[in-house]
Amino acid sequence: AVVSTQSTGCLCHLAQFTGKFDIGVSLHACGSATDAVLSQCVRVGAAVVSSPCCYGKITPSPPSLTYPRSELVQEVLSESAYYATSRQADHMSQNERAMKCIDIDRLEFLRDNGYQSVSISKLEPLTCSPKNNLLVAVK
Repeated sequence: AVVSTQSTGCLCHLAQFTGKFDIGVSLHACGSATDAVLSQCVRVGAAVVSSPCCYGKITPSPPSLTYPRSELVQEVLSESAYYATSRQADHMSQNERAMKCIDIDRLEFLRDNGYQSVSISKLEPLTCSPKNNLLVAVK
């Protein structure tokens, strides 16, 4: 087996990036930035490792992002209910369920786009961040 140790980096606005890559990694990508990363991963079929943050900052910007993201969640939540849920995810008393709802939508969006293995886990230690969900997906 041949193992490549080459890696390339690119510093640019995510929406302007048109290159190919094998894995998309984001740590505490605020609001819609997580969804922009997921969309770029879908575009090239890259694996995903993402720790979302600031759920209440989810907005339909760029316009290519629509909410809910997945067909499954579109059946049960309207767009306005989705945004209300995202705002609840930033309130400590209600955040765990609301974060999970948003992240399930994200993983189902990946399933809708051909990802076979998707999961939600937690960053360790749990005290590292109040928002410590970790989304992992592979085609």
